[in-house]
Amino acid sequence: MFIALFSLTQPLLSAPKVIVNDDAGITSLDSSHLSQIFAMQIRKWPNGLAIEVFTLPSENELHREFVINRLHIQTHQLDRIWNRMLFTGTGKAPAVVNSQAEMVEMIRSTPGAIGYTSADYPTGSIVTLGDKE
Repeated sequence: MFIALFSLTQPLLSAPKVIVNDDAGITSLDSSHLSQIFAMQIRKWPNGLAIEVFTLPSENELHREFVINRLHIQTHQLDRIWNRMLFTGTGKAPAVVNSQAEMVEMIRSTPGAIGYTSADYPTGSIVTLGDKE
């Protein structure tokens, strides 16, 4: 029974972590705000700094895990949101990076940046966001 319970909780333990540039001035986000940020609906941090969203390619397994486990939607739904903004001229899609190492470097060097890595990926001194209830 313990093994069955552990296997059910394992995906929650390894959900991708959200990382932000220090300049954003935040330490936690609720899932609603996180979803709005990655859907490009919220464009500024509370301190007025522009939000720069970075993602891995849509076909990347970590991206899929992030979208499902942290944003609570499917990757095709998020792609559709971004494409609609591009085609209607109401916004832009996030910047796409090709690896977790590139993600960490972009978050570290871009004021207002937000992105994600796997739970165990080393991010050094970059702020890792906690979840608000």
